[in-house]
Amino acid sequence: MTEELKMWTVGGDGDAAPVEQARRIETENLLEDTLVKNPDMLMPGLKLVGRQMPTVGGPLDLLGVDRDGRLVVFELKRGKLTREAVTQVIDYASDLEAMNREKLAEHITQQSGHGGIEKIKNFEAWCAQHIEEPDVDPLSSPVKMMLVGLGADAQATRMVDFLAARDVDISLLTFHGYKHEGKTFLARHVLVEPEADEAVRRFRGEKKSREERRRAVEEFAKIHGVSDIFGEAVKRFSKLDSRYTLHTLRDGYALYAATSLSLRGHETKFNRPLSLRITRNGEMRVTFFPVSVHLCEQKFQEEKQSNPSLFRHEPPPNAPRTNNISEQWYCVLKPEEWNTHKETLFELAEDISKAWDKTERSAGPQAARSADTD
Repeated sequence: MTEELKMWTVGGDGDAAPVEQARRIETENLLEDTLVKNPDMLMPGLKLVGRQMPTVGGPLDLLGVDRDGRLVVFELKRGKLTREAVTQVIDYASDLEAMNREKLAEHITQQSGHGGIEKIKNFEAWCAQHIEEPDVDPLSSPVKMMLVGLGADAQATRMVDFLAARDVDISLLTFHGYKHEGKTFLARHVLVEPEADEAVRRFRGEKKSREERRRAVEEFAKIHGVSDIFGEAVKRFSKLDSRYTLHTLRDGYALYAATSLSLRGHETKFNRPLSLRITRNGEMRVTFFPVSVHLCEQKFQEEKQSNPSLFRHEPPPNAPRTNNISEQWYCVLKPEEWNTHKETLFELAEDISKAWDKTERSAGPQAARSADTD
């Protein structure tokens, strides 16, 4: 059984007449034109920066920057979304993520300015001017994916649910279409969570001070019922090394070292050992970036042997890899699981801090530079 949204016109005498449901928009160009002129139909605060942008897999329909400062690839279908749409949007997003930040910035800059999209002279400068979230870089953050159409078939829904459950940022946005007296109507369900929205809004609008953003994170933790354990985790992790700086994310913190670490044979300099975030389910997620695993690889392998279910691995969406380590290690813990494993995580973080300091001193002062802090 499938769920549909029915619509009626109601006259002054109380008579109701059903409105014909449209199974597809006349053309995908019409759908694109509508959404380009009204990007808030896709998501509040969205800024579109590309349309029919070339990728190795073909032209992506729309590229935007959401109000959190993340790039979003939109795949549009004038009818029902299918599995082919899922593979298309993944193909487009993977091509963008394969570009280095300079190439990606240049690509967006060059492809802007047509099809109703504003011309951007320099995308990096545009980001500094328009993005409200100070700790997010669109050119190095994971690309979000959104499929847009008049409903979705069972295969597309199953595939998107499967990927989303594994922390891939992909979602469906389905409209209901109607035709009446020569006009086309579009409707969609909108989920409103007042308390969470209020906490999130503290990150938007005017530029906020560091203290205001930290208070918003604390409120976010309170809403999800993890204030006590999150506060303990932040305090313990940040005190492991007096040089660490907390950078505020919408749902937690990233720890930055006071100086960037230079590893032999690497052009990249590393400045983030780990992050601590709260998931939408009220769980604690601790991520150790590749440089941390590189510095204490033996410790991580020993922990994997003694507790194989604790850590998961994934390619780092916005952290540099090392020559030896191509994945970041992370764990997602319910509050009761956090209390079981927290000391192990604190000990790993302490070992990373010691190894970081030792490597930094052996590399010499010429290898270090100040981290990018706010």
